[in-house]
Amino acid sequence: MSFAPLRSTHRNLYSWFATRPDLFASESSPRKRAVWTVVAVVMVVLSLVIYLNAEATVELLGGRVKGGLAIAGAFALPPVLLVVSVVMIFVGSRRWRVKGGGVLTNPVIYGVDGSFPILPLLEAIRNGRTDAAEITEGFAAAQDSLGDDLLLSIWSSDADRIMYVGVLRVDGDAVWLDEQPFRVGGADYFDAKALAAAASRRPPRVAGA
Repeated sequence: MSFAPLRSTHRNLYSWFATRPDLFASESSPRKRAVWTVVAVVMVVLSLVIYLNAEATVELLGGRVKGGLAIAGAFALPPVLLVVSVVMIFVGSRRWRVKGGGVLTNPVIYGVDGSFPILPLLEAIRNGRTDAAEITEGFAAAQDSLGDDLLLSIWSSDADRIMYVGVLRVDGDAVWLDEQPFRVGGADYFDAKALAAAASRRPPRVAGA
């Protein structure tokens, strides 16, 4: 099936997940929703305390003359954070799962510069666990080639022993997915987080070595 370049609204594979309802399902994360709900409640309480005790708040911050900016922040910030928290309850708490399967997590994401030889690393990942040593070497090289031209994003469902791997290209403020992410599963599946951790423990490469 042909794949047209996809402009992503995220620096991850969410936009692609949304185009494949046959493979993925979006849902609310109970943990994230709970966190943002707590933040929203705290902001409501803080706003009430500040606005119901306006004079005391002004005096506490040094009076209208000395504490001008602090006072403005104290009165404006809680309502702003409340609005942000409410939005995040419905938007930021979303997560994706394999349709009929487990939740997808993002254990590996590397940003590298445009000169990084990413194709050999992608080929090793396609080969899966049999190329674990080469994958670890590739991850270590990616860590030594930090940049923001290409983003290697790996999403895994340990429950299903499936991972989806994609490369995002950053072009100014735009993020593009030029090629369709590929799947690694079954006997080829490997623990990407463990290999990334192993790569991070390797000493940095010396330039020119």
